[in-house]
Amino acid sequence: MHSQPNRRLLKHLGSLYGSGQLLNANGGHSYGTVAYAVDGYFDKVTRTSNGQIEGGANMLSQAYQAGEARIALADGQFVDVVLDDPNGDTVAEITVKGCCPEFG
Repeated sequence: MHSQPNRRLLKHLGSLYGSGQLLNANGGHSYGTVAYAVDGYFDKVTRTSNGQIEGGANMLSQAYQAGEARIALADGQFVDVVLDDPNGDTVAEITVKGCCPEFG
């Protein structure tokens, strides 16, 4: 087996899942309730978090078109996200902007 010194190993920091309100980026408008599942990773340099949300196709499309959104968690914290184009589906891939509260 060959050593790969430049290979960056991922460490799974944990998973966050539940339901919450999908809001616009400043939190002033709710698109509706979504179910979310997010995983956090650390690769010795960078922390990243991504996952999926599930909700109404219309609301996901509106949030995608807005560019940025946030999810209000049950404990009152917020997770800022960017949605991939849901293409009319009820599920969208998300990337967390900044740090997810559960993963420090």
